[in-house]
Amino acid sequence: MGLKTSDVRYRISNDNAVPEIYIKGEQAIVVSCTTQYVTKSEVLGTKLLTAAIYLESEKESKNAIILHHISINEIFQEVLYQ
Repeated sequence: MGLKTSDVRYRISNDNAVPEIYIKGEQAIVVSCTTQYVTKSEVLGTKLLTAAIYLESEKESKNAIILHHISINEIFQEVLYQ
């Protein structure tokens, strides 16, 4: 599934909360998540959210999940999804 930045929304209510991540309107189940802030380097700084997620709509038979990894770079407006 190829994704555009507009296909993905997320919200983090506070530093202790699990973020809400939505893929094409469906709320993803977040297995793990990290955010990184790089403030100074040879290029512009970046703000990156990386998460392991799965979607209820993609469950295979016998309730096996398909785990995805998503990275969202807010500065460069890039979404990496596998």
